[in-house]
Amino acid sequence: MSICGIQKALVYLKPKIALLSTGDELVEPEMPLKPGCIRDSNKSTLMHMIIENKITAIDVGIARDTPDDIKSHLMIAFEAADIVISTGGVSMGERDMLKLVLEQDFGAKIHFGRIHMKPGKPATFSTVVFAGKKKLVFSLPGNPVSAFVCFYLFVIPCLKKMMGFRQPRHLTIKVELSQDLQLDERPEFQRAYLSSTPDGTFLAHSTGAQQSSRLLSMQNADALLVLPP
Repeated sequence: MSICGIQKALVYLKPKIALLSTGDELVEPEMPLKPGCIRDSNKSTLMHMIIENKITAIDVGIARDTPDDIKSHLMIAFEAADIVISTGGVSMGERDMLKLVLEQDFGAKIHFGRIHMKPGKPATFSTVVFAGKKKLVFSLPGNPVSAFVCFYLFVIPCLKKMMGFRQPRHLTIKVELSQDLQLDERPEFQRAYLSSTPDGTFLAHSTGAQQSSRLLSMQNADALLVLPP
């Protein structure tokens, strides 16, 4: 730069990210599995997706489904990071308390709390002013596929925008379907894999059953099909 006479350059700080899981049923992946529990697979998936985008994140653990435990884990996350990404606790169940804690204990502004889409309807985005600094909070559903899809659609473009990418949005292309697909009443993002024909047409193949809890729907997927309602 100096040889070109450039003395200053515009740079962007990489955001600091904290990952938080919520749920009484969760145990860490390395721990023995108890009756009624499941291993926390969401955090591992999201951590790898963050690393793929050349960012590091800290793990602030698993918060149990009580207001006090959620609050204490959020305090740690806000002290350590610019962006907090949580999974679980944002649906309509009696023990889904994350939004309540964010609003009542941290004065969060909920920008959206339910989305007309499938999967990922409960996804929530809010902002919190903590110690004089604005924090972004992406509260993703607990179902693994919903968490993955929402992270891909909402969080990754946000991270790229904050890091100065000129094109933070995902690439979109036109494809032909290799099979008939039933449409839902909501816009749907189905997992699919692509192939091409000799004339250069892209064909999209569904990965099968698309339940938001079915991790196998992401196996071999290299695209999301954007299906209208």
